[in-house]
Amino acid sequence: MVKKRPYANYLTTSFPLTAVTTLVPHVSQLAYCCTCFPIHLENHAKRDTILLLIIRDRGGKMDDLVEIKGNMHMHTPYSDGEKWHAEIATEAIAAGLDFIIVTDHNVWVDGVEGYYENEHGRVLVLCGEEVHHVRREPQASHLLIYGAERELSPCAANPQELINAAQACGGYTFLAHPHEKDCRLLPYPNLAWHDWQIEGYTGLELWNYMSSFVCRLADVLNRLPVQNALLDKLTAVRVALNPEKYITFPEPETLALWDELLAQGKQISVVGNSDAHGTPFNLGPLHRVIYPYEYLFRAVNTHLMLTTPLTGDLEPDKQAILRAIGRGHGWVAYDLPHPTKGFRFTGHGMSKGRMGDRVQMDAGATLQVITPTRANIRLIRHGEIVASIENESNLTHIPTQPGAYRVECTIPYLGKERGWIYSNPIYLW
Repeated sequence: MVKKRPYANYLTTSFPLTAVTTLVPHVSQLAYCCTCFPIHLENHAKRDTILLLIIRDRGGKMDDLVEIKGNMHMHTPYSDGEKWHAEIATEAIAAGLDFIIVTDHNVWVDGVEGYYENEHGRVLVLCGEEVHHVRREPQASHLLIYGAERELSPCAANPQELINAAQACGGYTFLAHPHEKDCRLLPYPNLAWHDWQIEGYTGLELWNYMSSFVCRLADVLNRLPVQNALLDKLTAVRVALNPEKYITFPEPETLALWDELLAQGKQISVVGNSDAHGTPFNLGPLHRVIYPYEYLFRAVNTHLMLTTPLTGDLEPDKQAILRAIGRGHGWVAYDLPHPTKGFRFTGHGMSKGRMGDRVQMDAGATLQVITPTRANIRLIRHGEIVASIENESNLTHIPTQPGAYRVECTIPYLGKERGWIYSNPIYLW
């Protein structure tokens, strides 16, 4: 008896695994059969056993990759932050990060990179830069630069020249908080990216936690029935004291832009960051930091997949991290609702690949998603959902078209659905 499953475009039959392996004794033949006449077993465990056999037969395990977690957008007193590098490193160790990249405004700080250690662990501290044109009004269009190893703020007046200069130095460039809303409590307009006549940048900062705070505060203020200075401040306090209630997803405009660029055939990587400043906030008797570095390091981060473990030596570890960032070997994670450690998205065809890789399709090409806990999983190609499943920890899809495939996962948290994982694409060709 053959029936359709609503969550996948597979024909389903319920014959046992032993029957499948008897009919199709070689897993390479099974991969071919699954493409020509897809088999999707009723029992999830049996289904996954077959699909994992296919994946292993078609190029080996991806389990040898090493996962690390970091944050790549923060500030010290060299620009507008509150803590110095060593202090931030202590906060990063407490939050369980493996690396951080400090990105002060318009200043590249030399001589502070390296491993910082205490009795609780160690973290690799690297330095990048967040560059913008200080004479521009508004002072928008901020560019995150990683790995250029030189001061690039003299190029800030022309964003394309800035991108070109960073590339010439071997650096990677990401548009910081590309979409942001005006907030009437702030003394300046939004700091989104405004200069769109550019090309050649590495990617987008898909999710910036502090920018999300500004956007959600703007939404709440705009919904108030009246505009009143005291009411606005009290509302800001309420939002600031309950960020988990309001910060739920990246900006939809940034997601839409990313899908549009991928559909054009561009390889655009994404990162997720804190934009930590440790800024103190005072309102009458209320004194609070919005938000502490350690808190932010437990929220939106970037996870990377490396081919070898970190060695403890600055230069090789630095280069491995920068390559993974530039090539998109990882995902944007909202680690606060639930850790995303253990997420995997792999592709298997003529070759095997992780996030950020190009994989050549063949008759048995397979995309596999595994999450560390049950989630709502969506596989997206150029803005269109091609496969999805709810409240599961894995999804397998046999693609029929080339293109950029990425994964989105959401989970419930505090009574509301939250964005959780946004993978970089696997590029099938």
